[in-house]
Amino acid sequence: MVSKMAEGNLILDEIMRRRSGKAFSSRPIEKDKIQSILEAGRWAPSCSNTQAWQFVVLEDKDILSEAHEALSRGNAWGKRAPLMVLVTAKEDGGCPSHGLPYFMMDVGLSVQNMLLQAVHVGLMGHPTAGWDEKQLKKITGVPEDYRIVTVVFFGYEGNMDSLDERTRTKEMKKSTRRPLDETVHWNKW
Repeated sequence: MVSKMAEGNLILDEIMRRRSGKAFSSRPIEKDKIQSILEAGRWAPSCSNTQAWQFVVLEDKDILSEAHEALSRGNAWGKRAPLMVLVTAKEDGGCPSHGLPYFMMDVGLSVQNMLLQAVHVGLMGHPTAGWDEKQLKKITGVPEDYRIVTVVFFGYEGNMDSLDERTRTKEMKKSTRRPLDETVHWNKW
């Protein structure tokens, strides 16, 4: 399904509905939906098809509880999500061309696929950057030569009243984007 934007462009509905929400329900996610999110991540493009990513899926309540201790205070809202996915990669695990960190782009493409698939199956996903990498590695056994590039929470949307006032206020703001003419340069900068 496609949504028609004001500018007349046709955009996939999942792209327009995707948002990094913070009000998660603790309702468990069905296994087939989790599998579909992971499959979507697996099918992302990657430089030279290296598929540099590895996913550590946390759904066990005890392991989640332990992993929650590694979150920054600003990500406390993520503790309500029933699924936490650590997206990892080796820094040299991607395409070796030109000495660029392609593994980061590969992981980003994979995460975007997962986020869009989550919307497609009626879920919400939120990638984060606030956590203690060493602590998460110790809890989950991620090898030392891997980096945890992002931690993504997935779940059903919950009640906004579960959020603290500051987070709820931020959550209620409508998502906006800069106009294309501020970000696109045709033929020259």
